[in-house]
Amino acid sequence: MRLRTILRYARLRYLVASHLGWCCVCGRRTLFVVTDPVTIRENAWCPWCRSSSRNRHVAKCVVELFRERGVRCMKDLGAVPSLSVYNMSASGCFAGVWGKRDHIVCSEYFEGRASGEWVAGVLCENVEALSFPAESFDLVISEDVFEHVRDYRRGFEEVRRVLQPGGHHVFSVPLGFEHPTTSRFESRDGQEEAVLPLQRHGDPIRGQILAYTSFGCDLLDHLREAGFRASLDVSRYAEQRRYGTFDSYTFIAQKA
Repeated sequence: MRLRTILRYARLRYLVASHLGWCCVCGRRTLFVVTDPVTIRENAWCPWCRSSSRNRHVAKCVVELFRERGVRCMKDLGAVPSLSVYNMSASGCFAGVWGKRDHIVCSEYFEGRASGEWVAGVLCENVEALSFPAESFDLVISEDVFEHVRDYRRGFEEVRRVLQPGGHHVFSVPLGFEHPTTSRFESRDGQEEAVLPLQRHGDPIRGQILAYTSFGCDLLDHLREAGFRASLDVSRYAEQRRYGTFDSYTFIAQKA
């Protein structure tokens, strides 16, 4: 997606919010093109790599963790074979800048398929039961995945299992700072019943998929209970202007 393609869909009155910066996904000077200031976390596109504010904030946190290993932008991870990486998406800007790399594993979840199975050339993984051996990765990345996991606690346990000691899970989820983590479904007589209005999010492969959990202000406590040293990185004004990380926040969980 190039600038003229984004401009075709952008509303002209929003373009005044667009500005120049440096993309920490593809490593280019660029114009962050704002197409909707209300949902800016999901846009402010980089025309070169199609990254959004949310993508770039995750990338910024990864760069800060591995800068001493020569990682200046997310693209550089592809040139550091000593770092083993698992990304819970086989599409999107990260997979796009890496290409095929032996030390980077990308996957998707396909309902009814087993972890480790290949579907049309894409690896299927269920985060509640990953197919990887213990201590396989230095870094696990997930972006707005865990709200769609039926048992997110089991998912975090699996991530911890496949991380090497001291390894990091860097991830984003939609977060409500004003409420605790709340399940949107309950099990009654062996059936899942919605206790909150159904909420679906768009997925590039599976279309509209259900959200099972609304994460809240206590997520850091859940991560610590699961055996992580956990922190929340919230984008600051100077970073927003430089990296285009508007209205973004990223969790960093290190295997303790």
